[in-house]
Order: sequence, then structure tokens, then C-alpha cells
Amino acid sequence: MGKIKMNKKGIFFTFIAITMMIVFIILFTQQPDLSLTRNSNGVLVRISSIDDYIDDLEKSYLKTALQTSSYKAIFSLIEYEKGGAYLADFNESFFEVASNGTIEDPYGSGIHVLIDTITGKKIMENSTMENWTKSISDTASSTFNINTTIKINNITALQSNPWEIDITLDANITVASNVAKWKKRSMIQTSIPIEGLSDPYFLVNTNGAYDNKIKKSSVIFNQWNISKAREHLRNGTYVHWQNSQAPSFIMRFTNSINPSECCGIESLVNPNKLAIPDNIESYTDYLFWTSAYSSRCIELYNITYPGGNPPYTGGLWDEFQYFKMDFDSLVRYNISQDSQNDALRTC
Repeated sequence: MGKIKMNKKGIFFTFIAITMMIVFIILFTQQPDLSLTRNSNGVLVRISSIDDYIDDLEKSYLKTALQTSSYKAIFSLIEYEKGGAYLADFNESFFEVASNGTIEDPYGSGIHVLIDTITGKKIMENSTMENWTKSISDTASSTFNINTTIKINNITALQSNPWEIDITLDANITVASNVAKWKKRSMIQTSIPIEGLSDPYFLVNTNGAYDNKIKKSSVIFNQWNISKAREHLRNGTYVHWQNSQAPSFIMRFTNSINPSECCGIESLVNPNKLAIPDNIESYTDYLFWTSAYSSRCIELYNITYPGGNPPYTGGLWDEFQYFKMDFDSLVRYNISQDSQNDALRTC
């Protein structure tokens, strides 16, 4: 009997000991693990939210800022060229104006001034990339309690199609918080349309007197005729030809009147908008101010019905007297050089 009682007593004490051990494990082991898990989850959430912020920073905030600053920089450079001088280096001037709103004037002097003081228009005020990146950094600090540093390395502009300018921002981005630090080099791209912008080539060559805004012609390449050419001339529209011999929009800022096969655009010079309407030149815009035909009038054609005196009943001289074209332009616009029709040799 005594032996049986000792076994029951031993079992009881053993049960008590196991129970106490479980209590100690719960009290001193499990609770710290729960706290660590909560802290870990909090850090992961924090890191995830900052990752989302950096993604938005590149794909939304900086892209929008780049598009706005770039468009205003192009607009400012157009206003600058109304003074009658071409840019020496388009991308160099564009980068400076877009990033901080200044321009070297005169070029090569080492003197950099706010472009708004030259144009007399507050276009870049509070609209440069430096303005935008500071605003983004201040907002991120107050909203997310993180420090954002954006160092602009370069902003470039080029064209891969006739009607848009491709913009690329090269920047170093650093984002620091109380949990981690992110550093990366980012290439952010956007594009801006050129339609509605003034053609700098017209402005420089007329000291701002002839403002021709870019507007794309709706005429299909094989549907041109003298009636369509009349509307083209009347409305100051632009056309891109395959294998174009015309310069791109960007090239017009620097008087680089060379062929741009991908992006060349051309318009026709309206003689009614010139101080001296009668010039021995092809009135195709990129040729008109080059004096390419000033001593070669035999290669030019008056786009007029042959005959003597006004009023003219054919061609274009009834509305655009003195308008002339070179032979290649006649072919492109499908205007007849037959003496019984639309075009007659100038001399």
C-alpha cells in the first residue's frame, strides 16, 4: 500500500513541476518573441512604404516635374531667340535653363543670368527642376519623415520623331529614414509635344516679327496639289517628308539647317508676312534664309499662272504674290511646272 501512495505522490509533484516549467516558459520566453515579431512587422511595413514612395518619386513626381520644367525651358529659349540670335549649343542652354533658370549671356562670356530677366517674362520662376526637387524633398520630410536628396547630373533633349522632343533626366537619388538608406542613379524619361510652339528659325531671321507656330498638316503625302499647298501656306502648317532634307525642330534653335531624316519638318514662307516680299529664294522655309538660290534664279519657279499683270487667275500669286519654289519642292508638293499650268521659271 505504501509503495502505491509514494507513486501517486511522485506523479503529483512531477505534474506540478511540469506545469511551473510551462508557466516560466510562457512568461519569460514567448512574450519577448511576440514583441520582436511586432517590431519586425513594423520595420517591414516602413520599408515597404518607402519603397512605394521611391517608385512614385521616379514614375510620377519627378516625371511630371521634368515634363513641366522642360516645356517651360523650351518656351523660354524661344522667347530668348526673339532677340535675333541663335543658340550656340542647344542642349547646354536647355540643361541650364531647365535645371536652374539661368543662361550664359552672351555665350562664352562666363556670365550666367536668369533667363526671365532677359525675356521679361516670369516663365521659369519657381518652375526649374531645382525648385521642384526642393519642393518634393520638403513634402517628403513633412509627410513621411524621410530625407530625400536629388542631385541633377544632366537633362538632355533630342528627337526620335518629328512632332515630339524626348527628355531624359540623369539624377542621383538618396532617401534616408530611421530604418534604412536607399541610394540609386535614375534615368527618368518623358516627352513634350512641339505643336503650338513658335518656330525659332522664323523668329531669329525676322527679329521676332514673323511668328510661325508649329501645326502639323493633315495632308497625306500622295494627296498634295496646288490647292492643298495654298492651304498649307495660308495656315503656316508643317509637313514631314520621308527622307526629309529639312532640319528638325531642335536643330532650328542653332541654325543647323541640315537634313534630319527622322525628324525634319518644313513650312512655306508667306511673302505677305515679310518686310520685303519679293526675294530670289525658294520660299520653302529652311531654304529661304540660306540664300541658296540668290544667284540661281533660273532654278526657281514663280507659282503663278503665266501671263502679264495682276489680278492673277491661277497658281498662288492671286493671294501670295512673289511666292517661288525650287524644283524639288515642286515635285514634293505635286505642283506642275508646265508653262500652261501653275509654275513658270523665275528667269
